[in-house]
Amino acid sequence: MSNKEVLLQPGDVIYSSKSLSTFLVGHCGIVGHDNRIYHSHPKGAFADTVKQYKSRHPHGGRVTLLRPLRGGEKSASWAQDNIQHVTSYSFHPHLSNKQKNYCSKFVWQAYWFSLEEDITGRDLTNKRRWWIRTPLIRYSPGFSEIGVWEIADL
Repeated sequence: MSNKEVLLQPGDVIYSSKSLSTFLVGHCGIVGHDNRIYHSHPKGAFADTVKQYKSRHPHGGRVTLLRPLRGGEKSASWAQDNIQHVTSYSFHPHLSNKQKNYCSKFVWQAYWFSLEEDITGRDLTNKRRWWIRTPLIRYSPGFSEIGVWEIADL
């Protein structure tokens, strides 16, 4: 996914497939206005360049670029403004909690808190207790797939 192939847009979601690099569960992040990928990771909360994001996948895998059908600009702003609130990588079920966070919950929150829209299509709100698993982001009706690349090709 070099910049020559696809220009990332604010609000795009980067989904990394299930692999050893993602602890066999997948991973995702949201693209900000600065082309950085904002994501909650077991090692912390990050605003990575594509190269830095790639380095977090030492065992390879695939990356899918998902483009939002609407609201990308606002959601990208929310992600940039709120990444610093993530203090621990935790599968905490309160969807309103920004401190105890994980990758797919952070992406869900970016869309919920900027648009008040549940991108999973399950009528969730920030008042619910739920786990936002990565496939709920990957197969969200709120995104279209732009392309799929091997990590090595990034």
